[in-house]
Amino acid sequence: MRPNKIVRQLSRRFGIPVKEMSIVKTGVYRVVTPGGKKYVFKRMAYPPARLRWIDRTLLRLRRDGSVPIVWRRPHKRWENRLFVRVKPQGPPYTINPWAKGRWPSPRSTKEMEACGRLLATFHRSGNNIAIPKKGQNNQMGRWPSYLRSELNVLRRVISKAKRNGFRSPLDKMLQKHGEEILQMGRAALRALKQSRYPSICQQRKATLCHGDGGPSNFLLHGNRLRLIDFETLRLDLPSYDLYRVIFNSCKDHHWNFTIARSILDGYQQVNRLQPSDFEMLKILLRFPRGMCKLIEHYDKKSAKEKRRIEREFPRILAEERKMNSFIKQLENYAQTG
Repeated sequence: MRPNKIVRQLSRRFGIPVKEMSIVKTGVYRVVTPGGKKYVFKRMAYPPARLRWIDRTLLRLRRDGSVPIVWRRPHKRWENRLFVRVKPQGPPYTINPWAKGRWPSPRSTKEMEACGRLLATFHRSGNNIAIPKKGQNNQMGRWPSYLRSELNVLRRVISKAKRNGFRSPLDKMLQKHGEEILQMGRAALRALKQSRYPSICQQRKATLCHGDGGPSNFLLHGNRLRLIDFETLRLDLPSYDLYRVIFNSCKDHHWNFTIARSILDGYQQVNRLQPSDFEMLKILLRFPRGMCKLIEHYDKKSAKEKRRIEREFPRILAEERKMNSFIKQLENYAQTG
């Protein structure tokens, strides 16, 4: 179905007139009404129960008043419906106001500190509201099983390369570097097993987490910074959210620790981090998730995508190798920062 046809159907179902539309990315459409108001239609990969939980939680968070977020306003015309479907069994689409602004820059210490402060404020405010139980996404205590499953993905891809006789360009790279990558994953799992993670999950209250923080999910307009894109909302330890923000901010900037320091400094202006937070941060950073995501579905990709993965492999591996140095700097920060 062509994008403009999808937008027409979404427009009818939401009851919103559309004068102009543009494609932001696959499944995300920016629309403008005849009166000049701007909205975004976004395809969601989650069932209605999860979307309702996200919506109820964010509306309670907005009433708390301390966190600037971009989310629908049910009392506003055209925003009273949480989602609609183009087809009866198709994916749900949400509607939200289109907000002006740009992504904060990892090169700016001031902007990264602001991201850290806003994330800490989000966590603090989440602790001040009653989180709905129905439909909630609670990930407390699940990191051991998740990292084991990710390590098994790496094992399967590397084993398949061996069975194939290391024929493809990726297979040849895995022949040379596969064991090194597995060692990274095993080291993270060992550290998690030796950590206080089970007792931490029992002793600490689950924190409301954005789930996919990073420069592209903060929006800066003038001096105002807001959080956007909440489909990954979850309950977890705050260190998971910090990990995502640090990972997404540093991965394309050669793991420059100055970026992470700015985020952590900003966060600790609002919430002081505990030793267990730094412990979990190190574990999550140590696991080679970037490599796992890169090669996981290689065999199912088009020829063009396979070539991209093959080109990216050396760069991602080089970035994963920088993690030991990055973690040492994080350890120093935890002791002195």
